[in-house]
Amino acid sequence: MKKNSNQIDLFSTENKSNQSKNILTSIDIGSDKIVCFIAKIDEITREKRALRVVGSGYCQSKGIRNGKVIDQKEAEKSIRLALDKAEKDANIEINNVYICISGDFLKSHILKGSINVPERTIKQEHVSEVISITNKKYTPTDQKIIHIVPSNFFVDGTRNVTDPSGLVADKLGVELNYITSEINPLINIENIIKKMHLNIEGFVAKPYASGLACLQEHELDFGSVCIDIGCGTTSISIFFEGTIVYAKTINLGGWYITNDVALGLHTSFEHAEGIKNLYGNTIMGANDSEQYYEIPNDNENTIRNKFKLSNLVSIIKYRYEEILEKADEVIEKSGYSEYAKRNIVLTGGTAGMPGSIELAQRVFDANVRVGSPTKIGGLSGEIGSTSFSSCSGVLIHCLRKSKKNHETIAIKSAEKIGNFFKNLMGQDF
Repeated sequence: MKKNSNQIDLFSTENKSNQSKNILTSIDIGSDKIVCFIAKIDEITREKRALRVVGSGYCQSKGIRNGKVIDQKEAEKSIRLALDKAEKDANIEINNVYICISGDFLKSHILKGSINVPERTIKQEHVSEVISITNKKYTPTDQKIIHIVPSNFFVDGTRNVTDPSGLVADKLGVELNYITSEINPLINIENIIKKMHLNIEGFVAKPYASGLACLQEHELDFGSVCIDIGCGTTSISIFFEGTIVYAKTINLGGWYITNDVALGLHTSFEHAEGIKNLYGNTIMGANDSEQYYEIPNDNENTIRNKFKLSNLVSIIKYRYEEILEKADEVIEKSGYSEYAKRNIVLTGGTAGMPGSIELAQRVFDANVRVGSPTKIGGLSGEIGSTSFSSCSGVLIHCLRKSKKNHETIAIKSAEKIGNFFKNLMGQDF
């Protein structure tokens, strides 16, 4: 992939250099494609840092189904190919990576805790105590914790308190959101990455990553839901008051639409995918019943069958509507539907289907927009589309973690109680 001119200063030599501390790498392991982004952290000012993608690579995903490894050798080949392309594009050799995961094996758990403040002035030990008490409520299971994301503290019932230290109050509370994963899918991915002699810096849940990439600051604060419609899965994340409050993934996506088209038009999956991409729509047009198109055929000597466009639209609409309705059920059951439906953002490869916004507006009875990654530089052309949102979101997550570590070193103390406990809990905000 051709480099932008503003990326040349990074790698002036022909030989690959080792990964530096200002380089971040994300790999999105999807059911349709594997994506790898290599980004550089630019120091804008002492307080402000920005990301710029300097290398990218992607390829068809093989050996992965609904986010799980089903063929280790094929999956490894796909991941290696995407990584090799990104390394060649950036002219750098990668050692450490963050992995984006998706699948219905991801879970979201909310735990709340509170304590009384006898002295009526909140101190550092009170904040430590309420987090410790709440964390002890989490019962270890066969799930691995991916993220612990505290919402802001509660002081005498008042939400959204960033730093409660020093406030006068009778009661202090906190809410912790645990995003977890089944262990076996992670082990299978870890085994592949280890064979590639890479170090996994961490896993990032796709619902969380997609939301970080596509939601604007006011949407994160005011309340919103990001629905990432991929090929094998659909990820739903709900944000409120600047933090993720709920995450879930369902095993429905663009593949299911393609499969329906293949069955309905009596053609192969590959031809169905092409037909869907060329003529697909979720909204019926006035003349669709009068338009006919030929179904591709591998045998040139065989008479080609035709399909009516209205039949194709009916097939696509039925399954797409089901995906949105399942997402709506998840939102309703989350307990945050009131906040989530203030802003609905669709992303992912399947979100680009013509008519998707109109159909989503009918299903959710709310305003809907399509979101693409816009918060980092270097995402020109195709890699700036909705298909690459989650891989971009992983980089944003990495930058936030890197920023916290940077601030901790600079401060060299726990004077800021908020930063101290965010680092303690591994908070992503």
